[in-house]
Amino acid sequence: MIGSSFESSKIYPLVYQALDYRSIRQDMIASNIANVDTPFYRPKDIDFETYLSKEEDKILNNKPNLELQMAQTSPNHFAGKNFDDNQAMMFFRDGHLARNDGNSVDLDVETSEMGKNSLMYQALTTALKKHKGIFAYAIDSGKNL
Repeated sequence: MIGSSFESSKIYPLVYQALDYRSIRQDMIASNIANVDTPFYRPKDIDFETYLSKEEDKILNNKPNLELQMAQTSPNHFAGKNFDDNQAMMFFRDGHLARNDGNSVDLDVETSEMGKNSLMYQALTTALKKHKGIFAYAIDSGKNL
């Protein structure tokens, strides 16, 4: 019988978080497409890959913390502000020429990003199913011994 200390994978919480972020990103891209004719609309996106890679390093202990701490040369100085890397960051995806109405949504870019995001979501769910299937097979095979 499997005890309560059985842990199938340390990476499961990170995969589920990646699925959540992929879902959020899909909604943002869909919102960008829906606002293609809205004057002065700037397309939004979310960067979560940096956050997830840092979390993966913490979980798997692959890399040491290379964060450079800000020096405080006098006790009268304010403490430095470190930006919070513990979350995904929303940003405006600019760089495309705005139309005469100030809208900078590029339909080609948005549909391309939506396709890539959907493919990554499907890859994550497929990998998760296969990984869980391996454990289920191992448990079922152990019953026959």
